[in-house]
Amino acid sequence: MKHRFSQKDIPVSWFWLGVILLTGIKFLLSFFQNTYVWVGGAPIDDELMFRAAQNLTAGQWLGPYDWLTLSKHMLFPLWLALIHFLRLPYLGANQLLWAAGCLALVQSAAPVVEKRWARLAGFALMVFLPSAMASFTLRVYRDSIYPALCLFFFAGVMGYALRYQKPLKYSLGWQLLAGLGLASSWLCREDGYWLAPFLLAGSGILVWFILREKSLDRKALRCLSLLLPAAVTAGVLGVFAGINLAYYGVFTLSDFSYGSFSQAMGAMNRVEEEEFVPLVSVPYEVRQKIYDATDAMDCLQYWLEEDESIRNSYMNPTSGDYRAGGFYWAVRLAAQQEGKYETALTAQSYWQQVADEINAACDSGLLPSEGGRRSGTAPSVRSEYILPVVQEAGYSLWFCAAFQDCEPYYADQRSIGTAEELAVYEDYLGSSANAAAQEGSDLPYYSPLQKLAYLGLNGVRLVYSVALPLALVLALFLQMRKAFRMKERRDWLVWWILTGLLGMALLRVFLIAFMEVAAFQIGTYVMYLATVHPLLMVYALLGIYTGWEVRPWQR
Repeated sequence: MKHRFSQKDIPVSWFWLGVILLTGIKFLLSFFQNTYVWVGGAPIDDELMFRAAQNLTAGQWLGPYDWLTLSKHMLFPLWLALIHFLRLPYLGANQLLWAAGCLALVQSAAPVVEKRWARLAGFALMVFLPSAMASFTLRVYRDSIYPALCLFFFAGVMGYALRYQKPLKYSLGWQLLAGLGLASSWLCREDGYWLAPFLLAGSGILVWFILREKSLDRKALRCLSLLLPAAVTAGVLGVFAGINLAYYGVFTLSDFSYGSFSQAMGAMNRVEEEEFVPLVSVPYEVRQKIYDATDAMDCLQYWLEEDESIRNSYMNPTSGDYRAGGFYWAVRLAAQQEGKYETALTAQSYWQQVADEINAACDSGLLPSEGGRRSGTAPSVRSEYILPVVQEAGYSLWFCAAFQDCEPYYADQRSIGTAEELAVYEDYLGSSANAAAQEGSDLPYYSPLQKLAYLGLNGVRLVYSVALPLALVLALFLQMRKAFRMKERRDWLVWWILTGLLGMALLRVFLIAFMEVAAFQIGTYVMYLATVHPLLMVYALLGIYTGWEVRPWQR
């Protein structure tokens, strides 16, 4: 009976009807949710992105230049401006984008998951992933769309890998999708580089497979086509940087992650402290040495050490010093107060002077140095962080697998701002803010119908929180068992793809764990881990499907 059922399939029209129906349900469910707006509470996050989107709509690119204008990668404001132009509601548009990413992923696996009913089931499980409607996605911030953009990249790489034996005209589209997914992910967050290992490792494995295929023609061209995603990414990033050059005079994606500010932060982190201070990359005693040894940084001393506004905003009251994750914002704001951000070129010139003076002092021995010249805003990797990072990574992995902190609404937080301020957001986004309060309370008010929808979505989350850990254990067992039985090259390709997806989930977990331990210490925050959930889900679904029994194409 099971064998006969597995041979059946649904018509193509049924598959697409199911995709449209499931996507429509997700779109309609988004109307039960409200955006979360925090006016005056997120100047370097949500408010920065929203202000840039307004400037784009007004035809002013990202707006007047200051210390924040190019501080982050700015694809998200483009997305906000696009859906505003199309008159799509913000939360609904995000769900449409997520559904598109899920569809690309399940279709990329078609050579392995041949049955349309199985792909439709996989699409349903992916599209209703609780993290895709978690409360953090209600913020007007880039991580609400970042996982979907990453799905396009993974779908493109996997789609081409499973079709590398076919004529290029049938497979190059997936390479193009991989490039667009990588480029958009890179433009959405400064840490988009974490996707590169999947592309590099996957390309290397595919070259090996291509060269070993005796009957495959045009091997050199197929290998050369593996460069297409990188070429597309470079082209898109180059266009974005070129627009910044036209508007601000600097060819860059971000003057925070690249260029002289990154070099200046690397130089500050290079100076050796007398005593290690956890979470603090440039402690007070190091800053005092830098002030004394350089002219460029001396002008920032008042703002960093005495100005109450900067100290209250970015200094950790517990340690009495700046955490690594706050210091680079404090030092940029201090430079803004000193007039160093009059233009992008003056800021670039100033931070280059800072980097040169600190490095020269380190090279001459005037300042104690931990090593050679470096560039980057991330804190240095230290042996003291190893055990805490491993512990945090393990906890974060469980946190994602069990869909913790993925409730579909804020039970105890309301949007903050005056009615006029919130109306500006609501008008631009086409989605209402959760500003209403319960009578006699400061807790948010939700209608009975909203509560019913949230109850259903939270029930789905609870089912996933139990099912995914069990499915992951089963998938791991089946794939480990399969590794000892495989003979055909095609089997090994699928196994390597799955291993790569799981490896990328672990890589993301460890990257975020390091930043949490070394820079932020804000607690495990699901928003930064939102790309892990779909990777674990894909591994579980494909791992079980390809490992449970011998498929027809494997025979």
